[in-house]
Amino acid sequence: RQSDRLGKWQQANAVLIQATLRMLPQLGYPASPVGLQSYTEAFSEQARSDHPEARNALKQLNESKWRILLEHTFDCEPAPSISLQAARKLAIDMVDAMQDTELVKQVEQSRTGLAARLSEQERQHMVARAIVGVQADVIVTHGYEGDAGYAQAQVCLMEHAGDAVVTASVAAATTQLYARAGIDLNDALKQVTLPG
Repeated sequence: RQSDRLGKWQQANAVLIQATLRMLPQLGYPASPVGLQSYTEAFSEQARSDHPEARNALKQLNESKWRILLEHTFDCEPAPSISLQAARKLAIDMVDAMQDTELVKQVEQSRTGLAARLSEQERQHMVARAIVGVQADVIVTHGYEGDAGYAQAQVCLMEHAGDAVVTASVAAATTQLYARAGIDLNDALKQVTLPG
């Protein structure tokens, strides 16, 4: 079940990344990880704009994008938006769960024994599966059920991506778990975003 959830989430994000990379040149950015990063930063900056029209247009674009991805991948629509306070609570609960001693031990063991013989990609998948499992357990306690609920909660968190508590805390915990498995998450993400 976890692999199915992980596979669907990875599929939705891969489609999003590839579609974004294809349209970057039309917006004046190179179709590369650097271009994607620059575009993402510019999008975030405009989303925090003092101009309500710009913010609303980007919000509607974002909602449309996720509605299409969730409908096609998870057969659901985005959940109603959540408050910043609710997003912070969900993010903090996820970070706490990702620091669980048993999870950390499980991830560190991917560097030893038979798991050490796995390819880098297989170890990345193993860590991702563990993280998704832990996050899914937390997400259920916040009222999101099943694969669709997992995706809906992630999208709700993304609506608050400009908040450091929401974004930086989850990113730091995720990066730390991958590092404990001997995986440089930044390098892994660059490989995923390379067109091909």
